[in-house]
Amino acid sequence: MKMVYEKPKAEDYVSLRLRSGMGDKDLDRSKKALANSLFTVSLYEKEELIGFGRIVGDGGITYVVSDIMVDENYRRRGFADLIMKEINHYFEQNTFEDSYICLIANSPADLLYHKYQFEYLPQNKYGMLRKQS
Repeated sequence: MKMVYEKPKAEDYVSLRLRSGMGDKDLDRSKKALANSLFTVSLYEKEELIGFGRIVGDGGITYVVSDIMVDENYRRRGFADLIMKEINHYFEQNTFEDSYICLIANSPADLLYHKYQFEYLPQNKYGMLRKQS
């Protein structure tokens, strides 16, 4: 297994989305999304992308953890944890006490994120998603 901090090819990203159960995304929009990422972690087995995670945001105040995914054939080997360790390291080096760092977790991945100081919102805060038609 090889870890790199370069953005993968959009074709590989979309393929991994499908192999990880995250769902399909448009190739052109995926190219744009990857290009606009602040930080990426890619795991490869030989030449195949088997794990990925990224941070998006403005690089000053707001950061969003996105697309933490591992190929279904490589799960339960600690790869998601490895990706999150690298993302956590980025946050330790590049964010501030008042930075806004968030993510939206699918269960049971929320258990992993707790290890990296992510908590559920307190009762006076609400996470929301804009409904797209």
